[in-house]
Amino acid sequence: MDSYLNKFSLLLVLLLATPLALAQTKVGFYSTSCPTAESIVQTTVKKHVKANTAVAPGLLRMIFHDCFVHGCDASILIDGSDTEKTARPNLLLRGYEVIEDAKTQLEAACPGVVSCADILALAGRDSTVAVGGLTYRVPTGRRDGRVSLASDTANLPSFRDSVAVQKKKFADVGLSPQDLVTLVGGHTIGTVACQFVSYRLYNFTNSGGADPTIDPSFLPTLQSLCPQNGDGNKRIALDYGSGDKFDHSFFKNVQNNRGILESDQSLWQDSTTKNFVRRFIGIRGLAGLTLNVEFGRAMIRMTNVGVKTGIDGEIRKVGFYSSSCPEAESIVQATVKKHVQNNSAIAPGLLRMVFHDCFVHGCDASILIDGTDAEKTAGPNLLLRGYEVIDDAKAQLEAACPGVVSCADILALAARDSTVEVGGLNYSVPTGRRDGRVSLASDTANLPSFLDSVTVQKKKFKDVGLSPQDLATLVGGHTVGTVACQFISYRLYNFRSSGGADPTIDPTFLPILQSLCPQNGDGNKRIALDYGSGDQFDHSIFKNIQNNRGILESDQSL
Repeated sequence: MDSYLNKFSLLLVLLLATPLALAQTKVGFYSTSCPTAESIVQTTVKKHVKANTAVAPGLLRMIFHDCFVHGCDASILIDGSDTEKTARPNLLLRGYEVIEDAKTQLEAACPGVVSCADILALAGRDSTVAVGGLTYRVPTGRRDGRVSLASDTANLPSFRDSVAVQKKKFADVGLSPQDLVTLVGGHTIGTVACQFVSYRLYNFTNSGGADPTIDPSFLPTLQSLCPQNGDGNKRIALDYGSGDKFDHSFFKNVQNNRGILESDQSLWQDSTTKNFVRRFIGIRGLAGLTLNVEFGRAMIRMTNVGVKTGIDGEIRKVGFYSSSCPEAESIVQATVKKHVQNNSAIAPGLLRMVFHDCFVHGCDASILIDGTDAEKTAGPNLLLRGYEVIDDAKAQLEAACPGVVSCADILALAARDSTVEVGGLNYSVPTGRRDGRVSLASDTANLPSFLDSVTVQKKKFKDVGLSPQDLATLVGGHTVGTVACQFISYRLYNFRSSGGADPTIDPTFLPILQSLCPQNGDGNKRIALDYGSGDQFDHSIFKNIQNNRGILESDQSL
């Protein structure tokens, strides 16, 4: 049972880490709150690049892959079974250890201040400087995103993209053809595995020969570097002859049909991108462009794609309020304990409230906002309980630490404390969330429903970054709590106009359910969701499901 309780606790943490938009960053954002922030990142990057030059292009690639999915919000760093990290285009990303090293040092110097999104942006600048690029000023003030889905990486630029596709993908995130050429110029450093090049060298598009855009005099060199049926993991320089130096030789290679990636070489096939390549080379008669200068400008534009700032997004960590409101967690804990002792139904009520909040625009406490058309007023939320607990905790926190603790964090802490009160295990809750400002009843359409098939449930959970295991674990929260007969009776009498009961119900259990919820009886009468163990946080709900004694149709469908 402890194994289940541990998983449930971890899953609540994950759910509570489940997105809020674009404002303004500025140079020197941390000048007061963490004046050593930029120097810490710079020193860390320099140390790692000195030990392994491959770290520099690795960090650049990581930033590109982060910014092209929901903006530059560090969602590429989020761990999980189906996060961006696990997507095929990201499997070979390198440099995570650099970001972790910098984050550790920053947390020691300025706890809870510097976002991972800003660390990534600064590391991108510092990695190019470490290999010969010019420095540039990086606007900071980003917040970290909370959603990371492997399925959202479909529009990442690919090594096989035509120039038309590349231009569209860059335009989709607000970047121009010049930005495209400039940022692809980052391939002046770094390597690529032969598996992503060999198809150009042998039987290209079933032609029996090589890609005709490859310089014939260069082809034997490439084939010797990546032999047919050779080691696909062998790595070769993206900028032949100058792979460790940040310079414009990459564009000369593209001009000479010596681009290593098909997508890179395609820049020479389009008049617009070709013109920018020629300007970087410095061809006479054209207004010249300097890669070292333009790269910094393009990076600033890219790292401001879809940034979350201010109250959008967050910087979460365990002990976020340790200095600003050290009694925050104990106040919430004592408040929840008091209310649950008076009424045990409060515990499942708070759990359900948190789930219903997190499934609509993330865990931002928008479920608490009053209004004629707010989430509170939507059908699925009309029977939510526990608002008075949050109000009580908020009142005490405002008296102790005015304007410090968010309602979103109170909800997250209350969910933990409510499970503990009914026998669940304790766990650490990262805090530092910000409260949302928008709450619309119409946005609750995708809340999980008691009528949902398992297929629908899996999709709804996947849509917020949660796996089938997360689904089963969190539904296990129904080990505590009750449900009104109006949400069950349809299973007991004339199910789907069959004249009988839901055939998935254990026939020996059916009379018990029918006695608890008589036909045409009181629809508001409540019965336990976990028959025989409704007030104890344990794994008995799964035994009931195994025995076809799940109360809700959605639970039994598991």
